[in-house]
Amino acid sequence: MHHDTAAASDLSFAPCFRPFYMGDVQGYSNALDSLVYPGELSVRDSNPRMSLEACRLVGGGLAISFASTPLAVRHDTALASIGGAGDVLAMIAVEGEGTIEQGGRCMPFRKGDITFRTTRLPSACTLTTPGRLVVLRVPSDRFFGIYADLHDRFVPSISRADSRLAEAARVHMGHVFPGNAQALPALAYFSEQSFVSLLAAAYCESVDEDAADGKHRERDRWQRLVAFIEANLGDPELSVDAVSRELGISRRLTHRLFETQRTQYGAYLRMRRLERAKDDLRNRRLDHLSVAQIAYRNGFGDASRVSRGSRGRC
Repeated sequence: MHHDTAAASDLSFAPCFRPFYMGDVQGYSNALDSLVYPGELSVRDSNPRMSLEACRLVGGGLAISFASTPLAVRHDTALASIGGAGDVLAMIAVEGEGTIEQGGRCMPFRKGDITFRTTRLPSACTLTTPGRLVVLRVPSDRFFGIYADLHDRFVPSISRADSRLAEAARVHMGHVFPGNAQALPALAYFSEQSFVSLLAAAYCESVDEDAADGKHRERDRWQRLVAFIEANLGDPELSVDAVSRELGISRRLTHRLFETQRTQYGAYLRMRRLERAKDDLRNRRLDHLSVAQIAYRNGFGDASRVSRGSRGRC
């Protein structure tokens, strides 16, 4: 696709969108190259219908309103700004649904969702139903402000429609872009800045939720892992492979779960077997069992691992 910078430089400032009447798919493709970042557009309708409006943000950046029948745009190259930082793309799904892909992550979106990605990485946007998308392309230093380190750790993310911050951002968008109404420059700037700040807050919230979800998954996996081991301590063939199959995860991830607990599989298994064997040795109801039998019932193949002296301990 052709990257035409003229389209962006000719735009009016917010809140006034400038309509684009491209007439054909290639025209819209060229405009999106300039306004978002270079990509390859493909339509999924024999009679595609599109409309495009855009404006420059008073404080720096662009706003694009794009309505279309189903399509896909694949950005195979990155577009970094000065210093290689890249801009943040915050996309509000006003209507329709589809997916955003970036950095190995696929994010299905629906009406009301807000997705976040960066121009410094390749990405893809697919609109699977007719819809309208509003995209803000904002320099990273403006988007994150004094928290510039957040962009260094940027990950693609999505703020769901039911998030209060996402809802506030959607409502405020109507105040920032009230049709063709004129606004005082200072009013336009501060209103726009509050909108960008709401989007940044929604991004931070979505990243925190993703991290929390990851912690919950890790905790749940650990609990399932421990329960499985406890139920199978008497199996002398209990292995990492067996545990991994039970959890439906890889051996590597199983080992990592133990690392998060500052131990290793073998050490944890021996510890639990010894603790269980010692409990059995202290249990007067099991006095009829030999040390070897207690060792075997707790998964030890060698009775020397268990000491008879443990019987007398409290």
